Amino acid sequence: MPDNTEIIQANFKKIEALKEKIESLRPCDDLVGILNAACVEDVPSKRIPIKSVKILTGHFGKIYGMDWGKDENTVLSAAQDGSLIIWNAQSQNKIDVINLRSSWVMCCAMSDSGMMTASGGLDNICTIYKLPEDGSSSNGELKSHKELLGHGGYLSSASFVSDEQVLSTSGDGTVILWDIAAGKVARKFEGHTSDVMSVDRLGKESSQFVSGSCDMMCKVWDHRDEKADVLTFPAGGSDINTVSASRSGNFFCSGGDESAILLHDIRSYGPLQEYRDNNILSSITSTAFSASSRLIFAGYDDNNVHVWDTLTGEQCNTLAAHQNRVSCLGVNKAGNALCTGSWDMTLRVWA
Repeated sequence: MPDNTEIIQANFKKIEALKEKIESLRPCDDLVGILNAACVEDVPSKRIPIKSVKILTGHFGKIYGMDWGKDENTVLSAAQDGSLIIWNAQSQNKIDVINLRSSWVMCCAMSDSGMMTASGGLDNICTIYKLPEDGSSSNGELKSHKELLGHGGYLSSASFVSDEQVLSTSGDGTVILWDIAAGKVARKFEGHTSDVMSVDRLGKESSQFVSGSCDMMCKVWDHRDEKADVLTFPAGGSDINTVSASRSGNFFCSGGDESAILLHDIRSYGPLQEYRDNNILSSITSTAFSASSRLIFAGYDDNNVHVWDTLTGEQCNTLAAHQNRVSCLGVNKAGNALCTGSWDMTLRVWA
């Protein structure tokens, strides 16, 4: 076997070879060209064709939250008519209706298995519903599976880790990881100094997640350790209303009252790009990446969804069909459809 001196010398040679390779790649001015070549999705920087193909009507109050289910057709929505509705987006039919105890709902989420939903709002409670295993309708008579008490303020967003765990954010400035079966707090994440408005997991297999707050900061955490405040990202000069992670989990975007979207890179611990149109002065309510992360879809208070090219920073399209504030949106797991929810009490599916 080689002794330690030989191993160290061999490693030094490898390091020198890597340094030379880095230096040979460094003097390159065509950064956009390199990024375009590395991009999976070939999208022109000019306007791309996206149109409304389905309208889901049935709510009688402002829609505040939506989430896609386990397949490319199932949609969950929450509205201040006091109900959650599970839809088949393809047929536009209601699969089930869940009547909530409180009508002041502000968020909803569906687990990856499609068997659990979470919702909450001004009642300060994260309410879990377990859906019928056979996929049948409960006819509006489904009882809550668990009511998770622990937040000292309204619930603003939720995201399932699994059927056993769910994350929720609150106006009390905390993020909580819940043990659903036990019905109690597994971990509480404290570090924000104002209302936490949004949370998203950094990849489905990752233990890390990102939160955005009215303290104008985004924080990356590890849900295995409540003290693991991994990274903190300044995110502009206004309240942060939404954060969304790319499917790779390597970067995320944030948006808020400042009418600008920031793209943050986890690996380099810094901002990559800003997306702003000086003619758009409305707050950003929600964001989502396309499947390849080449596009960012953003809902605004001006009733529109504006689409941005992540590489060039240019606006690709404006989706104008809602008659009131776009409050929520999301891209399905297949990446072939966008769903938007609005205070006009409708959901629209775009393709």
